[in-house]
Amino acid sequence: MEPKVRMWIDARQEKFRPGRHQEVTYIIPNLEMPVIRETIYYTLAALVKEIQLPREGRANMVKIIYDPERITPSFMDYLLLQKGVEFRRLSP
Repeated sequence: MEPKVRMWIDARQEKFRPGRHQEVTYIIPNLEMPVIRETIYYTLAALVKEIQLPREGRANMVKIIYDPERITPSFMDYLLLQKGVEFRRLSP
């Protein structure tokens, strides 16, 4: 049985420094809703080092610290899209 849709993820444009942790920042609407927070946590927690939830004044910003040899920002985007989470990435 052939898959209906094929998706290619090209992360070649991203520059990595092995052995270092990097961070990416997302703006996610409705982040105050527990369903959105749980979806983000269950989608990314096992693959990243840390998920930092927003502080006062930055209600919809989430900072994710990750190992670039394990996961890329483009793959995080893909996983969030698959779960139906609306977002905008601010860094890399």
